[in-house]
Amino acid sequence: MKKVTFIALLSLNLFATDYSTMSITDMQAMRGTVPEADRAAFQTEMQSKMQALTPEERQAASSTMKQSKSGSMDGTGSQMGKGSGMGGGTGGGKMYRGGR
Repeated sequence: MKKVTFIALLSLNLFATDYSTMSITDMQAMRGTVPEADRAAFQTEMQSKMQALTPEERQAASSTMKQSKSGSMDGTGSQMGKGSGMGGGTGGGKMYRGGR
Protein backbone atom coordinates (compact mmCIF):
# COMPACT_ATOMS: atom_id res chain seq x y z
CA MET A 1 0.00 0.00 0.00
CA LYS A 2 2.86 2.38 0.76
CA LYS A 3 4.34 1.71 -2.67
CA VAL A 4 1.07 2.59 -4.38
CA THR A 5 0.78 5.84 -2.45
CA PHE A 6 4.40 6.75 -3.20
CA ILE A 7 3.96 6.05 -6.92
CA ALA A 8 0.76 8.10 -7.00
CA LEU A 9 2.46 11.09 -5.36
CA LEU A 10 5.46 10.78 -7.65
CA SER A 11 3.25 10.73 -10.75
CA LEU A 12 1.48 13.90 -9.62
CA ASN A 13 4.80 15.72 -9.48
CA LEU A 14 5.62 14.60 -13.02
CA PHE A 15 2.58 16.43 -14.36
CA ALA A 16 3.08 19.63 -12.35
CA THR A 17 3.42 22.81 -14.38
CA ASP A 18 6.86 24.39 -14.56
CA TYR A 19 6.11 28.03 -13.76
CA SER A 20 9.78 29.06 -14.00
CA THR A 21 9.58 29.05 -17.80
CA MET A 22 6.49 31.30 -17.91
CA SER A 23 6.50 35.08 -18.23
CA ILE A 24 4.87 37.29 -15.62
CA THR A 25 2.17 38.21 -18.15
CA ASP A 26 1.35 34.54 -18.71
CA MET A 27 1.26 33.91 -14.97
CA GLN A 28 -0.99 36.93 -14.38
CA ALA A 29 -3.41 35.55 -16.97
CA MET A 30 -3.52 32.24 -15.07
CA ARG A 31 -4.42 33.81 -11.72
CA GLY A 32 -7.58 32.28 -10.34
CA THR A 33 -7.31 29.17 -12.49
CA VAL A 34 -4.25 27.50 -10.95
CA PRO A 35 -5.05 24.03 -9.59
CA GLU A 36 -4.98 23.87 -5.79
CA ALA A 37 -2.08 21.41 -5.83
CA ASP A 38 0.07 23.90 -7.78
CA ARG A 39 -0.80 27.09 -5.89
CA ALA A 40 2.22 27.10 -3.58
CA ALA A 41 4.65 26.65 -6.49
CA PHE A 42 2.78 29.28 -8.51
CA GLN A 43 2.90 31.81 -5.68
CA THR A 44 6.59 31.17 -4.98
CA GLU A 45 7.54 31.59 -8.63
CA MET A 46 5.40 34.73 -9.02
CA GLN A 47 7.06 36.29 -5.98
CA SER A 48 10.56 35.49 -7.24
CA LYS A 49 9.75 36.93 -10.67
CA MET A 50 8.31 40.11 -9.12
CA GLN A 51 11.40 40.58 -6.93
CA ALA A 52 13.66 40.28 -9.98
CA LEU A 53 11.96 43.25 -11.67
CA THR A 54 13.11 46.85 -11.46
CA PRO A 55 10.94 49.09 -9.27
CA GLU A 56 9.31 50.64 -12.35
CA GLU A 57 8.54 47.24 -13.90
CA ARG A 58 7.21 45.96 -10.56
CA GLN A 59 4.89 48.96 -10.24
CA ALA A 60 3.58 48.44 -13.79
CA ALA A 61 3.00 44.73 -13.16
CA SER A 62 1.26 45.44 -9.85
CA SER A 63 -1.04 48.02 -11.42
CA THR A 64 -1.91 45.53 -14.18
CA MET A 65 -2.85 42.95 -11.54
CA LYS A 66 -4.97 45.47 -9.62
CA GLN A 67 -6.82 46.50 -12.78
CA SER A 68 -7.68 42.88 -13.54
CA LYS A 69 -9.35 42.57 -10.13
CA SER A 70 -12.27 44.93 -10.75
CA GLY A 71 -15.37 44.59 -8.61
CA SER A 72 -15.58 43.91 -4.91
CA MET A 73 -14.64 40.59 -3.43
CA ASP A 74 -17.25 38.66 -1.50
CA GLY A 75 -14.73 36.71 0.58
CA THR A 76 -15.03 33.44 -1.32
CA GLY A 77 -12.66 34.28 -4.13
CA SER A 78 -15.41 35.25 -6.57
CA GLN A 79 -16.14 38.81 -7.50
CA MET A 80 -19.47 40.53 -7.09
CA GLY A 81 -20.55 43.34 -9.37
CA LYS A 82 -22.10 46.57 -8.18
CA GLY A 83 -25.66 46.19 -6.96
CA SER A 84 -25.44 42.49 -6.32
CA GLY A 85 -25.58 40.90 -2.93
CA MET A 86 -28.04 41.14 -0.08
CA GLY A 87 -29.91 44.35 0.60
CA GLY A 88 -28.61 46.06 -2.52
CA GLY A 89 -31.99 46.59 -4.13
CA THR A 90 -32.92 49.94 -5.61
CA GLY A 91 -36.71 49.58 -5.41
CA GLY A 92 -37.06 52.24 -2.74
CA GLY A 93 -39.85 50.29 -1.04
CA LYS A 94 -40.15 49.26 2.57
CA MET A 95 -37.43 47.07 3.99
CA TYR A 96 -38.39 43.52 4.83
CA ARG A 97 -38.89 42.90 8.51
CA GLY A 98 -39.05 39.25 9.43
CA GLY A 99 -42.38 38.03 10.77
CA ARG A 100 -44.56 40.90 9.53
